[in-house]
Amino acid sequence: MKKLGFGLLVILMGIFTQSCDDSDGYSLDDMWITIGNIEGDAESYVIVTDGGTRLFPSATAVPDYGFEDGDRMFINFTILSDGTEESGINHYIKLNGYREILTKGLIELNKENADSIGNDPIWFSDAEEDIWISNNYLNVDFIYEGAPWITHYINLVSDIDNPTNEDGIPVFEIRHNANDDPYTEPPLRAFVSFDLTELQEPGQSEITFIIKSTGRSESENFEKQFTYTFLEKEPQALQKMNMENISDSVE
Repeated sequence: MKKLGFGLLVILMGIFTQSCDDSDGYSLDDMWITIGNIEGDAESYVIVTDGGTRLFPSATAVPDYGFEDGDRMFINFTILSDGTEESGINHYIKLNGYREILTKGLIELNKENADSIGNDPIWFSDAEEDIWISNNYLNVDFIYEGAPWITHYINLVSDIDNPTNEDGIPVFEIRHNANDDPYTEPPLRAFVSFDLTELQEPGQSEITFIIKSTGRSESENFEKQFTYTFLEKEPQALQKMNMENISDSVE
């Protein structure tokens, strides 16, 4: 479970709450930051976290920018009370803030798009913690060199000429195009979720594959085997995430 500090984010978002407790024992000073997807639309929606917890925003401190079904985002929220089995809601919450997450599918790498896909370096603060699968997504929390005002591109690709390794395991590469950005300092942080649902096959419950990326040096190159399980799971404990200093200049 990812449970990371987020105090600076709360300050940056300008979130203020009163110091008191509600009748269900939840403190209005206790805020969570996690990842979830919108189910519904701006008129009536539920946020479903990656752990399967269903949250209903019965109060909000942020403007309505027209949420759409399937939108994926970091959310900052306070639990107001528990839901009921009949309602299909786990918690009623106050939505304190949110940030949309870049979400992309898989791309086939070929001779025609190789230049635009690029192969500029990325690296990780902690590779064991910064790439993981949840809710049908491969989540990648990475670092790259560049300026925040220059758009970079990030993709998850399968090489049409070499789709598997010598053992027949599918191989996917995280590819970065720095768009000829000459800047290198300070490094920037970005976050992307790659939708894996197209890998699901009828009659199968999981697929194993390898994820690779190129770093600034051989020691920063990444390669790891993952298993993506398609089966639905019971709701898990809420996860706290760190969304500080994430750049908006990656597409």
